[in-house]
Amino acid sequence: MIAHRVEFDFVVYFTNGGSMSAQGFRLDIPGSDISDHELAAYLIQDMRLLMAGRVDIANKRIIEEPHKRAAISTDGLPQATIELTDEPLSASDLISKASNHPIRVVAQNGESYKVSRLVV
Repeated sequence: MIAHRVEFDFVVYFTNGGSMSAQGFRLDIPGSDISDHELAAYLIQDMRLLMAGRVDIANKRIIEEPHKRAAISTDGLPQATIELTDEPLSASDLISKASNHPIRVVAQNGESYKVSRLVV
């Protein structure tokens, strides 16, 4: 099986001020592709970042390279980010946006939430 990693530059902006950035950062991924929204959610989860708001991804490239550790599953990672300070939405609007895939919501107070539908 071919192992893939993603190499990219990023800036994470924190909702309580400040930012963190890196260039040429690498993460193991389970397949041959990952969206920017999934990558941002993966980065936030993997680094256990609190109060993470907008994440800018640049210079992303997928490389074939042995994993350094087990890649996390991207199943269930948010595929979009909605910042309520930019786009105030009702609870029903958020649920509607999460009907096909999980979303990451950054509330006006800076707290970050994952919204997804429970499939029974």
